[in-house]
Amino acid sequence: MNKKPYSSAIKKTPFKYQVAKKIAKLMLDGLDRDELYKKCYEDNYVEIESLERRREVTNVVFNRLCSLDEYLLKEFYNGDVATSKYILVYAIAKTDSLFFDFLFEKYRDALMNQERNYLSIDDFDGFFESKKQVDLIVSKWGEFTLKCLTKGYRNILVESGLGRRERKMIICERMMIHPAVEEHIELIGDRDYLKATLGGD
Repeated sequence: MNKKPYSSAIKKTPFKYQVAKKIAKLMLDGLDRDELYKKCYEDNYVEIESLERRREVTNVVFNRLCSLDEYLLKEFYNGDVATSKYILVYAIAKTDSLFFDFLFEKYRDALMNQERNYLSIDDFDGFFESKKQVDLIVSKWGEFTLKCLTKGYRNILVESGLGRRERKMIICERMMIHPAVEEHIELIGDRDYLKATLGGD
């Protein structure tokens, strides 16, 4: 696994499932990056009012989807909703090392813990605080950035189906995804992503 430097991009562009579906369709239709960008940015195919926001979301979502091979891109667009949303979480984790670490270190533990199958605000705070101690990039982030990241992570967990809100907690939910997709992700060497999101050893 090639680990990318930690990033706070999720704070501005968390899940964006419907936009991702639209961009996946353009990719499957064979548009190259320039054609896709023109359609999303100039023609506002993604239906985002602000030009700056339109550019930002298009770039982030396109880069996420580029982490998927053709099989997974097709399954993301054509598969059942639960599997499709799961593939988007996988794509986000593939392109965001900090989010992957959160899933592996915090979410997975809660998912597999029958006594405490939830994430509290303290769990998010503790995770980011631990990363501040060991990572130069994270150590420079202020309180506002960390709060926005917590909100973004919670948004992804709830909108994807990996969790549900209960007061201030996120109850971790084991997702049921298409077995062929799970098998494919394992075959391409990404078992750690399955462990981080579905549990298991």
